[in-house]
Amino acid sequence: MVSTKLIANAESAAEFLMLMGNEKRLLIMSYLIDGEMSVGAIAEKVMLSQSALSQHLAKLRALDIVDTRRDRQMIYYSCKSDAVRELLTMLDGIFGSGKEDLSQMAQRLRRAGT
Repeated sequence: MVSTKLIANAESAAEFLMLMGNEKRLLIMSYLIDGEMSVGAIAEKVMLSQSALSQHLAKLRALDIVDTRRDRQMIYYSCKSDAVRELLTMLDGIFGSGKEDLSQMAQRLRRAGT
């Protein structure tokens, strides 16, 4: 049974899931839940140019799910959202367990047109 609170907040939930549904943003947040990282370190980990990364980080800042800290010329980011932590923990439980064959799931999603 879905809670009435989720029903009342469906639009916000969908916006959050659309934000986190991007592969690069999902990777960015996967690294940031482990602790603070500089923009350069994040860019290297997720294999993005700093300008492309900047666009993703702007979207994450817009939903207020990351913290920033400046130290001279360096900017550091960290995860400040418990919702992101819970989502990533759930996804790790689903996809990290080996219970679901990811290639088969991807094929089903492509066939479904998503």
